Amino acid sequence: MTGGTAKADSPLAVLPFDRAELKRRVSRVLAEMADRGADLLLVDQIDSLAYLTGYAHSGARYQGALISPLGDVTLLIRSADQFGAQRQATMDAFVTFDDHKDEIALLAGLIRDSGAKTLAIETDSHFLTIERYERLQTENPGLKFIDFGKVIWEHRLIKSPAEIEALRRACAIADAAIQAGTDAIAVGRSEREPAIATYRKAISLGADNGRVAVFGYGSTVANMHGRLGERIMQTGELYFIEAVPQVYGYSGRIARPMAVGHVSDRQRAIAQRVVEIQDEFIAAMVPGAISGEIDRVARETMLREGLKKTYPQVSAYTLGYHAVPRTSDHTRIFMPNETWALEPNMVFHVIHYCEGMPFSETVLVTQNGPVRLTQTAREIAVR
Repeated sequence: MTGGTAKADSPLAVLPFDRAELKRRVSRVLAEMADRGADLLLVDQIDSLAYLTGYAHSGARYQGALISPLGDVTLLIRSADQFGAQRQATMDAFVTFDDHKDEIALLAGLIRDSGAKTLAIETDSHFLTIERYERLQTENPGLKFIDFGKVIWEHRLIKSPAEIEALRRACAIADAAIQAGTDAIAVGRSEREPAIATYRKAISLGADNGRVAVFGYGSTVANMHGRLGERIMQTGELYFIEAVPQVYGYSGRIARPMAVGHVSDRQRAIAQRVVEIQDEFIAAMVPGAISGEIDRVARETMLREGLKKTYPQVSAYTLGYHAVPRTSDHTRIFMPNETWALEPNMVFHVIHYCEGMPFSETVLVTQNGPVRLTQTAREIAVR
């Protein structure tokens, strides 16, 4: 129903998680709303929408959800996305807009019609721009805005069994994809051949995202987010693949280095040492451990041994659901100054990188210690 509200039983819904789990997530949000005195919550970060309703969109137009203190969810969606939303989401009602309509004016009217005096907003949202925020203020004079930033990101840190299963599936795809990419490396081939093989394998096994890996070859291995070109692989050059496939939006991640035709003794020794340091890092990832202390030992070792001259980047970060435009989640990061403690059912992408040779794993923290969800052999491959 364009410009109006319709009931949404979602009879066609195919949800990645059962409704009970989604309701539990909303219940936690309602408790935070009550604590902060909010009459209404606006959710528009795609990660948050997916977490609370099951609905995700492309980000081409503004879309969001309004959640009442009773837990009623009203989705504001682009009419072109209506069928997909009804299949993906659990909601109580939806309001659609055609592309020639002003969705922010429609949103402002929904807020006004709700009678809310205080509106909680995700102040760290990538979609509630300053211009959109100011329009909501202008069109709802007297409405009080409450900061709800970071709340849902924090809720998402501890993964449910269903989320962990999605991550396990994504990691299995990542392992298979990186193996396929590795096997496509050969002297005389285009540097794009491993990328083609990696993508083909990931998509064929069920990855639901378009960007399933990051690649580097030759001079670009110095940059973990390098770009492919038109070069032909030569003996002695390095290649790396970081596979990042998603299942239901949950990303499994793994990085490995490869040598084309030949690996030097020095490169092999460096790769082995990085793996040893990372093994110690992962072994320390137990509940109650302080992230900065885990990071500091590995970081100082790599600097002391000359494996890195400088070390400005994180050594691990939160892993879970990822949507545009934020392709990595730094809600929790491992740096030497961090003081937060690890908890069971947190999941992280652990990555250490030296001289063009990255090793990374998806690691689940359990009550009994760390578990690597990625299983590819921890060595530099030669093809």
